[in-house]
Amino acid sequence: GKAIGIITEKDIARYVYSEKPARRPSEIKLEQAMSRNLITVIKQTDLQSCSKLMIDAGISSLVVTDNDMLYGILTKTDIVDAYARFCAGRNLVSNYMTSDVVFVVPDEPIHIILQAMLERNISRVVVAKDGMPVGMITSRDMLPVCSLVGGGFEKYSKKSFVPPGIKAIFLAHDIMKYDPITIRMDFDLADAARVMTKNGISGLPVVDESGKLQGIITKTDIVRAVSEIK
Repeated sequence: GKAIGIITEKDIARYVYSEKPARRPSEIKLEQAMSRNLITVIKQTDLQSCSKLMIDAGISSLVVTDNDMLYGILTKTDIVDAYARFCAGRNLVSNYMTSDVVFVVPDEPIHIILQAMLERNISRVVVAKDGMPVGMITSRDMLPVCSLVGGGFEKYSKKSFVPPGIKAIFLAHDIMKYDPITIRMDFDLADAARVMTKNGISGLPVVDESGKLQGIITKTDIVRAVSEIK
């Protein structure tokens, strides 16, 4: 009844990318990639305090306990859903979006994108062309890259451009989700929260009136908004 660890898609991608010698995901045990540094809260903890804990610790979930026993897990999704339902009119998207957005071009090599995501500790990048968002790549989309580590499959014969352990080159347009859902920077932040929960996504490219990329808004940004409610 006691939690001993937690694992996320980002944990898996980070472990597989950095593991040497390279191994396939099927060869990796859960205990090797999971995080054991759990942060727990009791079930009576208020949502704002939980949001502050997530932001301060840079985590996406909290283990909820009742009398020191596992009661459940509170995630960013739960907090974003609450914001969508109860916090309309408090903020605009522009108040909490990240303007210094990490974006790539459609022909960016995947291993370069993965490295950037891990180094900057982000879970998604926008794919842009001529200043317009044309795709999105998330840590979940990157998981199939695990098969390129130590594998024998080749799509392109460009080994000289591939770092050790990577046996093939894929480009951003090979795995990105095309035509991502966007939101305008002058919309209510609660609208962004509703779009995320309704579509099961964790981030939206933010655009201006002309559709040009201006930033990105993520669940983390909305959790931060909850943590700062006065």
